[in-house]
Amino acid sequence: MVFVFAITIAIFYFIFTKIDFYSVLEVLSHANPFYLFIALLLLFVVILITAKRWQTILETMGYNFQYKECFILIMAAFPLTSITPSKSGDVIKAYYLKDKIPASKTVGSVITERMFDVLALVLFSLIGMTFYKKYELAFIVLVILIFIIAIFLLVRDGFNFRLPIKSSWDDKIQNLILSTKLLTKDKKVFSIILSYSLLIWFISIVQTITFFYALGISLPLLFAMANIPVAIFIGLIPVTLGGMGTRDAAIIFLFSGFATPEKLLGVGILFSIFRYWLLSLLGIPFMRMLLKEI
Repeated sequence: MVFVFAITIAIFYFIFTKIDFYSVLEVLSHANPFYLFIALLLLFVVILITAKRWQTILETMGYNFQYKECFILIMAAFPLTSITPSKSGDVIKAYYLKDKIPASKTVGSVITERMFDVLALVLFSLIGMTFYKKYELAFIVLVILIFIIAIFLLVRDGFNFRLPIKSSWDDKIQNLILSTKLLTKDKKVFSIILSYSLLIWFISIVQTITFFYALGISLPLLFAMANIPVAIFIGLIPVTLGGMGTRDAAIIFLFSGFATPEKLLGVGILFSIFRYWLLSLLGIPFMRMLLKEI
C-alpha cells in the first residue's frame, strides 16, 4: 500500500511539473453546478443497477439476498475500494458474507462482475473506434474482445475436469469460477447480466461526458465512447490509489484535441471525486453498520 501511495504521489508530482496547480483549481472553481448535479444523479442510478446485477449473479449461484442487502454490501465496500488499486477493495464483500457464502464464491461473483465490466467497456470502445475509423486501435480492442469471449467459453466447457492439485484448492478454484460457469450456461441470465453491464457503463460514459460539459468542453458521444473506456482501463492498472494519476494522464493524452491540459486534468479530478471519494464517504456509514453486525 505504501508503494501504491508513493507511485500516486510521484505521478501527480510529475503532472504538476507540467501543469500549473492553481490553474487547475481555477478551472474547477468554475465548474457548472447543473452538470455536476446531473453527474450525481447518474452516479446513484449506476449504484442501483449495480446492486441489482450483483443480486442476480448471487441468485444464479443459489443464494437469495434481498435487494436492500446487496445495495448495503456494495455501499460498504466503497471506502476500501477507493484506497486500493484496481477496485480490489470489492473483495471485502467476502468478509462481510463469510458466514453466509464461502469466501471463494463471493470473490468469484466479484470477478464475474469485473469480466462483464470489461466486456461492456470493450464493446463500447470497439463501436466508437470503428465509427472514427481508428482501425488499428479497433483491431487491438477486437483481439481483447475475442480473448474475453474465449475465457467465457473456457470456463463454460474447459473446467469440467478436476485439476491435479489438493482437493481443498481445487474446490476453491471451482468456487471462483462457479458464477461465470453458471451464467455462461444460462443464455437468458447471461443476456440479463450483460444488459445490466452495458447499461451501467453507458450511463458511466454519459456521466463522464457531463464532467467535460461542466468544465465547458464539448465532446462527441461516439468519440467519448471510444476513448473513455481506454482511460478507465489504464486507471485499472494496479499501481495507484483508485487509478488516480494514471487515469488523469490518459484523459489528458486521449482528449488533448478538445481542451487545455488544465481542463482535462480537471475532468480527471472530477472523475475521481465522484466515482471514488464521494462514494467512499457515502459508504462509511454502511461499512460501520455491517462491522457492528459481524
